[in-house]
Amino acid sequence: MFLFDIYNNILYYTKEFIVTSTSPNLFIHGLMAVFIIYLLTKRPFKPRQNDTLTKAEEDELIREWSPIPLTPKTNPLEVLNQNELIIQESEGTHVTINNKKYLNLARSNYLGLINNPEINKVSENAIRKYGVGSCGPRGFYGTIDVHLDLEKKTASFMKTPEAVLYSSAYATISSAIPSFSKIGDIIIVDRGVSQPVQVGVSLSRSRIYYFNHNDMDDLQRVLEQTQFKGSKAKIVRKFVVIEGLYYNSGTIAPLPQILKFKEQYKFRLIMDESHSVGVLGSTGRGLTEHYNIDTNLVDILTGSYGNSFSSGGGFCCGSPEVVYHQRLNGVGYVFSASLPPFLACSSTKAIEMLEENPKMLEKLHSNIGQLYQGLNNSGALNGLLEITSLPISPVIHLSLLDSKSNKSNRINDELLLQKIVDKAMDHGLLLTRAKYVYAEKFIPKPSIRISVSSNLTFDQIKESIEIIKKCTSFVLESN
Repeated sequence: MFLFDIYNNILYYTKEFIVTSTSPNLFIHGLMAVFIIYLLTKRPFKPRQNDTLTKAEEDELIREWSPIPLTPKTNPLEVLNQNELIIQESEGTHVTINNKKYLNLARSNYLGLINNPEINKVSENAIRKYGVGSCGPRGFYGTIDVHLDLEKKTASFMKTPEAVLYSSAYATISSAIPSFSKIGDIIIVDRGVSQPVQVGVSLSRSRIYYFNHNDMDDLQRVLEQTQFKGSKAKIVRKFVVIEGLYYNSGTIAPLPQILKFKEQYKFRLIMDESHSVGVLGSTGRGLTEHYNIDTNLVDILTGSYGNSFSSGGGFCCGSPEVVYHQRLNGVGYVFSASLPPFLACSSTKAIEMLEENPKMLEKLHSNIGQLYQGLNNSGALNGLLEITSLPISPVIHLSLLDSKSNKSNRINDELLLQKIVDKAMDHGLLLTRAKYVYAEKFIPKPSIRISVSSNLTFDQIKESIEIIKKCTSFVLESN
């Protein structure tokens, strides 16, 4: 009877409240109060004592049960990508696989510093002095003097106030983005960014907007869409994320126009220069030097030591506040063992060599031009492949001319390109298809990716063009 009286009283007063109240908010609050009282007075469910399964029922349930797979089913593209080549020996331009030498156009060795005698000597001396690994993160007895030397050298080379060193190039950008952008912030991203950038954007758990690759009209549309007024504008931070030279396409970002938008729409710019530092600009300082723009106009600038400088690890440049914040909040910096000392020494030496001999860049640019023009000449690819990269990019993508594949149906194009790669290998030339993680948000169309190095000779490039031409004709004209 007690509960019955409570419900009667609640219903009576609710009815009176509805009749007399003129505020919809008060009415809603009243309904919420009724619902809370209902939940508090509701008897909890208790299973009955005799609700047990028989032995036969248990056995039947066990027979019917099957566990969820630990990993998803392998798709045909992943099966195709499982074939790995084991390198037995590596030289400046060649590698040895199965006791046979191949001219290597598959790796990012832009300045040709792999197996450089001077860098090898510096690395050897560092190993004798410090050992191989650091065995600790930077904040836990993993900081070595050569790390500080490399940070200072990088900041000086990039013409920024400070730089912070990461032990992994992949972890650099994927740690830098979420260390600044948080839940509720806005990130506007070019659709052409590579996997490490996509991971960093996802880890931030911010509100993410994408614009079409290098489409400034579409970027302005998104900026207008996210241009909040009033109080919202004071609490929302906005970032635009781009790459200097896009690894997935071999194109460069239109930085001057983006900086104009930066002044107009008030966002912070994050740019990854992993494939443009040591490549673009008269002295190899990247996209900002290419456009003759002050590096400090980019709020957060990241890069890799592994492509042009043939070492390992990554860096992030910026103001003292930007760098200091990452030393406390960059996951890849705080929780990863620091860069092995010999890699820090090799990176420092590589930067010094580039500063002392800028002609390395002239040779790289000359090789890029020779290979690009040779492949792009009328008839070189027999109207079967097309170059989708820019003439200044050391990353050259060759795609099928009539390719219409998408993420769900691309295996046929990938198989054709793999046949060209295999045929080239029969002629002593090592190429590779551009391979992507299947879960990537925007997967480019299938292509063969060629990486140009400054230590390639004129004859090696000429021979490579002929091999690519012959293998393309043989595979595609017979299919």
